[in-house]
Amino acid sequence: MLDTIILLSLFSSLFKNEVIEVKHDYLDNQIQISINNLDKEYDEYQEYLRLHTFNGETDTEIAEKLDRYLNSTLEGKGQFIAEYSISVGMDPYLATAVMLQETGCYWTCSYLTRVCNNVGGQKGSPSCNGGSYRRFDTLEEGLKFTINKLNSYYQNGKTTPREINPYYATDKTWYQKVERYMDKLQS
Repeated sequence: MLDTIILLSLFSSLFKNEVIEVKHDYLDNQIQISINNLDKEYDEYQEYLRLHTFNGETDTEIAEKLDRYLNSTLEGKGQFIAEYSISVGMDPYLATAVMLQETGCYWTCSYLTRVCNNVGGQKGSPSCNGGSYRRFDTLEEGLKFTINKLNSYYQNGKTTPREINPYYATDKTWYQKVERYMDKLQS
């Protein structure tokens, strides 16, 4: 709009033989406002990318890959897992691979998942039906807890299933099973 007004003023003055007084301070101010707006938009875009991408893939692209292998109780939870994992800085493929290994949701989810919303084989209280495994009130609560637990290892430099294995599972070959799921999920 401002450009149009200036252009019209200049154009009309050519026909009137008038001298145009250009207010440089005003123009400089408008240019600075435009630059500030662009900087703000760029920062917002960078924040959006940080919250919605992992290794160059958007959360939606990742969710579509995850959803191909999430069945039973976890069916359709790929978007939630991808978004939450990325928001806390966790590899969504690693988190999902662990959940698939722990729940069996590649086929039909375990009793622990279906009844107690426990997607990570988490022990503790509150108890799931009197056992040693933990119960979560909602599936989303169970997903967040598992992602956060894995992320505590991930943020401390344990970024592969092999590095996490001694802290997460007693089965010494657990990491190999998780790696196979990761390969499937990422393809």
